[in-house]
This record gives sequence, C-alpha cells and structure tokens, in this order.
Amino acid sequence: MGVSGRLVGAIAVILPMTVAVPLSVPGPAHADETDPVNLTPPTVSGEPVFHQRLRASPGTWDVDELTFAYQWLRDGRAVKDATARRYRLQGADLGARMSVRVTATSTTGGSSSATSAETGAVARADLATVARPRVSGVKRFAHRLRATPGRFAPKPAHVRYRWLRDGNRIRGATKASYLLSADDVGHRLRVQVTARRDGYRPLTVVSGRTSRIGQRVPLRRTVKYHVETRGKIKASLATFKAQSRQTYADPRGWRGAGIGFKQVAKGGSFTLVLAEASWLPRFSPSCSAQWSCRVGRYVIINQTRWLHASPAWRAAGRSVRDYRTMVVNHETGHWLGHGHASCPGRGKLAPVMMQQSKGRAGCRFNPWPLPSELWARPGGKLG
Repeated sequence: MGVSGRLVGAIAVILPMTVAVPLSVPGPAHADETDPVNLTPPTVSGEPVFHQRLRASPGTWDVDELTFAYQWLRDGRAVKDATARRYRLQGADLGARMSVRVTATSTTGGSSSATSAETGAVARADLATVARPRVSGVKRFAHRLRATPGRFAPKPAHVRYRWLRDGNRIRGATKASYLLSADDVGHRLRVQVTARRDGYRPLTVVSGRTSRIGQRVPLRRTVKYHVETRGKIKASLATFKAQSRQTYADPRGWRGAGIGFKQVAKGGSFTLVLAEASWLPRFSPSCSAQWSCRVGRYVIINQTRWLHASPAWRAAGRSVRDYRTMVVNHETGHWLGHGHASCPGRGKLAPVMMQQSKGRAGCRFNPWPLPSELWARPGGKLG
C-alpha cells in the first residue's frame, strides 16, 4: 500500500470517532415533560351577584400531587389581591364577567396554568323587606302625618319618601312628614319608601292606606240656605250656586270651624243673594252699590264684583275665582257673627274678615278665614 492509501485509511478510522463524540453527550430536558397538564378546565361556582361569594375548583390534571394558586380575573384582567380560592364580589365587579386562573405546581417544580370560563355579568343584589313603612298622625286637614320607613336587610344607606293620594303622587310631597291639605280631604293616603344601598337594586315599598282624611274638625252644626237674585242678572246663576257651594264645603273655609252648609230650594237660615249693583242700597242705607253687603238674613253679593273682582284685587294679579271665594266667606262670616278684623302684621295673610279691597295695611290678600278666625267666638259689628 502506498503513502496515499495509508492516509485514506487513517482518515477513515478517525472520522467515525469524531462524529460519534457529540452523540454521547446528554441533551437539555424539555419543559413539557415535567409540567402538569390540565385535562378539564377550572370552574367557578356561585351566583354572580354583588356581595355573594364565588368559589373556584381547579379542574383535573394529569398529576395527582399538585399545589394550586388562584388569580381572579375581571373581564380577563387580574383583580388586585384576589388570590384566594373564594372571592366575594364587590362594587367594581358590577357588570363585569368573572373568571379564575389556576396555576398548578408539581412536586418536581413544574407548573402550568388554566383559566375557567367567564361567569355571566355580575348583577346587583336585592334588598329584603323586614317591616313595611307605616303612617301615623291625625288624619284630618291641617294636621301632619309622619312616615316610619320600615326596616330592610341589609340596612339601606338612603331612604326616600313619596306621598300618594289614592295611589297618585302628590306633587312636592317627598319628606318623611306631610301636612294634610284641603285636596286630601275625603281621600286615602299612603307613603312610598324607596331604599337604596350601593351594590343593591333600589327597593320600593308602600305602606297601607290611611282612613279617609277628614275635615279640620268634626261637623258641629249644619246651616241651611237658599239662593235668590235681585235686579238684572248677567252672570251665570248656575256658576254662582256651584262656586258658592264649593266655597262653603272647602276645608279652608268656615267648614273648618265645624259649620256645614246645605243649599235648599227655599227657606233655611239665611238667603244668599246675587244682586245687580244698583240693588244693594235697597237692602239698607249702609249698603253701597260698589261693594257686597250683609243685612239680616241676607248675604248679598254684588254682581259687578262677582264678575270683575275689585280694582285692588285685579291690580295685585289675583284671580276672579279667589275674589269670589273671599267675598262669599267675608259676607257669610258677618252672618255668622264675625265683625271686621285688622291686619295682624306686615307681610302676613290678611284675615278674611278684613276689608281687603279697601286697604290691607301691609297684609297679603287672602280668600280664606285664618285659624284664629275659625277659633274666635263670633261677635262684633256686622256690615
């Protein structure tokens, strides 16, 4: 064999040994050979409702001896410090969808994570009624009713009130107490209470109905009257009768003194007259064609004033209807025995027995008797 042949043989011997060296060195371990594998995903149990607890189950894995770590997610984002197996839903979760990410770690140190399906959107919780609202107080005009809001669980942070008349809202009546008005007489009232607390749906509960609201005082006597006219009448007699009847029945009027009025076809205790202005002096020299008057059994309403009110009343922007109420109350008050009254103080309501159209001395126009007039003993000069 020549030199070249010997070289080729030597190379042939050397090359197999050179290639085999790396095959004898162990390669690096693969991570997926020791990390646990999730077989069924984690689950979340519990109602997705504010303040309720959710509970995580880790799912199943291919390794038995594992430790688990939990991270709660709100719409896929980690919730700070929410790393326990259980999680109580809070205000920030409302409307969000919750899930949990579970990280499993084996005894050999391998770990992997799996995430549960999301819950439905977190809803507000419900307040519960422990005791219904109640209404207390005297059920009569001009008295005050008070509401007890009842009890709720958990205790609400705020309660709001709404008073109802025959089931309908009373405008502006939104406090815990309510002063009964003339409009309430003959009707039944309730109070509606709405409880609120963060994280809970508002809860509205209504009290039981009151008895029918009565007049300021019980009926003490009934006065009968009939209606007549004098002279040429242009005003509607039907309207005159109806509006006078309304004035007599109104809780703000003389009915507040316990006096009822009943219209009859004839007779009665007094006569309510709608008279042409020129007729007023015919009843008495003390009566003027400019104003209304009372003489004996006659309560006489000047037709001109009935139709147009007085110049002072109109100048103050007051309605003709209010003037009619005032003049019927004023002249009937004379028949009941009340004399003229004076202003009790600047800025206060004028007594109905004050001659308001002739001057008010700083008082405000007022068509109704003051409580002091209702309680006063009749007496004094009539006119």
